[in-house]
Amino acid sequence: MAIGGIDLTTMSRAQDYTAIKQNEDNKGMMDQVNLVHQGQKNEETKATTVHDSANADWYNKKQDGRDKGNNEYAGDGGRKREKKATTDRVVVKGRGGFDLKI
Repeated sequence: MAIGGIDLTTMSRAQDYTAIKQNEDNKGMMDQVNLVHQGQKNEETKATTVHDSANADWYNKKQDGRDKGNNEYAGDGGRKREKKATTDRVVVKGRGGFDLKI
Protein backbone atom coordinates (compact mmCIF):
# COMPACT_ATOMS: atom_id res chain seq x y z
CA MET A 1 0.00 0.00 0.00
CA ALA A 2 1.37 3.43 -0.96
CA ILE A 3 1.75 6.19 1.60
CA GLY A 4 -0.09 9.33 0.51
CA GLY A 5 0.55 12.97 1.36
CA ILE A 6 -2.30 13.10 3.81
CA ASP A 7 -0.81 10.39 5.97
CA LEU A 8 2.46 12.35 6.48
CA THR A 9 1.03 15.75 7.36
CA THR A 10 0.04 16.81 10.81
CA MET A 11 -3.18 18.54 11.58
CA SER A 12 -2.63 21.91 13.20
CA ARG A 13 -4.84 23.11 15.96
CA ALA A 14 -7.36 25.92 15.59
CA GLN A 15 -5.79 27.71 18.57
CA ASP A 16 -2.56 28.16 16.60
CA TYR A 17 -4.42 29.81 13.74
CA THR A 18 -6.26 32.20 16.02
CA ALA A 19 -3.00 33.30 17.68
CA ILE A 20 -1.37 33.89 14.29
CA LYS A 21 -4.40 35.83 13.04
CA GLN A 22 -4.45 37.94 16.23
CA ASN A 23 -0.74 38.75 15.80
CA GLU A 24 -1.26 39.73 12.17
CA ASP A 25 -4.18 42.00 13.11
CA ASN A 26 -2.18 43.73 15.86
CA LYS A 27 1.00 44.17 13.77
CA GLY A 28 0.11 47.67 12.52
CA MET A 29 -0.72 48.97 15.96
CA MET A 30 2.39 47.42 17.50
CA ASP A 31 4.58 48.93 14.77
CA GLN A 32 3.10 52.35 15.54
CA VAL A 33 3.70 51.91 19.27
CA ASN A 34 7.30 50.85 18.63
CA LEU A 35 7.89 53.89 16.39
CA VAL A 36 6.57 56.24 19.08
CA HIS A 37 8.78 54.65 21.74
CA GLN A 38 11.82 54.80 19.46
CA GLY A 39 11.13 58.49 18.74
CA GLN A 40 10.85 59.28 22.43
CA LYS A 41 14.08 57.43 23.13
CA ASN A 42 15.86 59.38 20.36
CA GLU A 43 14.61 62.69 21.79
CA GLU A 44 15.86 61.76 25.25
CA THR A 45 19.32 60.83 23.95
CA LYS A 46 19.53 64.05 21.93
CA ALA A 47 18.66 66.06 25.01
CA THR A 48 21.34 64.43 27.12
CA THR A 49 24.23 64.26 24.65
CA VAL A 50 26.61 67.00 23.50
CA HIS A 51 26.18 68.13 19.91
CA ASP A 52 28.83 69.62 17.63
CA SER A 53 27.36 73.12 17.88
CA ALA A 54 27.35 72.96 21.69
CA ASN A 55 30.93 71.71 21.82
CA ALA A 56 33.13 73.75 24.17
CA ASP A 57 35.99 73.93 21.63
CA TRP A 58 33.82 75.94 19.24
CA TYR A 59 33.53 78.74 21.79
CA ASN A 60 37.32 78.99 22.19
CA LYS A 61 37.85 80.07 18.57
CA LYS A 62 38.54 83.73 18.19
CA GLN A 63 35.90 85.43 16.08
CA ASP A 64 37.72 88.70 15.54
CA GLY A 65 38.39 90.45 12.25
CA ARG A 66 41.85 91.58 13.35
CA ASP A 67 43.15 88.02 13.74
CA LYS A 68 43.76 85.56 10.95
CA GLY A 69 40.82 83.20 10.45
CA ASN A 70 40.66 79.57 9.39
CA ASN A 71 39.74 80.33 5.78
CA GLU A 72 42.11 81.94 3.34
CA TYR A 73 41.52 83.37 -0.09
CA ALA A 74 43.60 81.50 -2.68
CA GLY A 75 43.38 84.06 -5.48
CA ASP A 76 45.51 87.13 -6.14
CA GLY A 77 42.59 89.55 -6.11
CA GLY A 78 42.43 89.74 -9.90
CA ARG A 79 45.80 91.41 -10.38
CA LYS A 80 46.92 88.99 -13.09
CA ARG A 81 43.59 89.01 -14.90
CA GLU A 82 43.60 90.17 -18.51
CA LYS A 83 42.30 93.68 -18.83
CA LYS A 84 39.98 94.45 -21.72
CA ALA A 85 40.73 97.49 -23.82
CA THR A 86 37.96 100.01 -23.53
CA THR A 87 37.00 102.25 -26.38
CA ASP A 88 35.07 105.43 -25.93
CA ARG A 89 32.48 105.25 -28.65
CA VAL A 90 28.78 105.86 -28.64
CA VAL A 91 26.45 103.29 -30.13
CA VAL A 92 23.02 104.44 -31.24
CA LYS A 93 20.44 101.81 -30.50
CA GLY A 94 17.30 101.38 -32.51
CA ARG A 95 14.11 102.97 -31.36
CA GLY A 96 11.78 100.68 -29.52
CA GLY A 97 8.05 100.61 -29.53
CA PHE A 98 5.09 98.31 -29.25
CA ASP A 99 1.95 97.58 -31.17
CA LEU A 100 -1.44 97.47 -29.53
CA LYS A 101 -4.35 95.80 -31.25
CA ILE A 102 -7.84 95.85 -29.82
